[in-house]
Amino acid sequence: MDVLERTTTGSSWSGYRVVTAMTLAVIAVGTVGCGTSHPTVSPTTEPPNISTSTTPSPSTTSTTPVTTGVSLYFLRGNYLGVAHRNTSLTGTIGATALSALVGGPDIAESGAGLSSAIPVGTKVLGLRISSGTATVDFNGAFSAPGTPGAELDRVAQVVYTLTQFPSVTHVAFEISGSTPATFASGAVSLSQPLGWNDVFGALPAILVETPAVGDSLHGTLHLSGLANVFEAQFNVQLISADGKVLIDQPVHATAGSGTWGTFDVTFPFTAAAAPTSTLRIYDTSMKDGSPIDEVDIHLPVAP
Repeated sequence: MDVLERTTTGSSWSGYRVVTAMTLAVIAVGTVGCGTSHPTVSPTTEPPNISTSTTPSPSTTSTTPVTTGVSLYFLRGNYLGVAHRNTSLTGTIGATALSALVGGPDIAESGAGLSSAIPVGTKVLGLRISSGTATVDFNGAFSAPGTPGAELDRVAQVVYTLTQFPSVTHVAFEISGSTPATFASGAVSLSQPLGWNDVFGALPAILVETPAVGDSLHGTLHLSGLANVFEAQFNVQLISADGKVLIDQPVHATAGSGTWGTFDVTFPFTAAAAPTSTLRIYDTSMKDGSPIDEVDIHLPVAP
């Protein structure tokens, strides 16, 4: 299967990817998880997984809405960015996450700089999962022609959102019940199911999956995600709203310099009085030492 790629500049908290140190590090409102069920990126590591259950028991008679935490892969600029959202559980967890994704960023997520490449008017006609493959049936709006990058982005948003769940490794796409012979402008092929590593071209050089928009900090910073940077090293800073640097440390991924690796680290910090801090992730240019591939995420600090 061909890997879908796009030229980059510079070099899965997820509802169901196993809650580990995140419960101490990142507190999102409601039930959340962290990590990723994505396959191993390099032979030296396996990303953590999340496993939670929010499906009510068949004997439950309460009418109280059940909520669950999911990871939604939107866009930050031209590449994927992540939001953690609590949403009402309607049907399966996969259908709930997919519905939230197609609905687009909410007000807070849009205010944090997230957007979506999924065309307005897109509807999910069906979702079924068998032997690790989730087959999603969209209406015709999903296949509206766009730029090659935008078409790759919309497909990657769906692939990454669904592969956060351990039961899904690949996503097959249908348009109104049929596998499309051609999709949109033809920049992306949907003739075969796609895994998360088939759409790496939609990723920034550093994809921060935890923490994400929708999270808050409490005493420690748990940082995880994917990276493909020079010598597998980049930098993390946590800066309070009054300018105090709470964390300033290098981070090492499991691979780099043309190969995707994972990172999963935890840093303690002393919270400043300021209610919001900025998580700044960046690489350093080998040419002049300036920051490149920078990602800023504004996070409230829990009292």
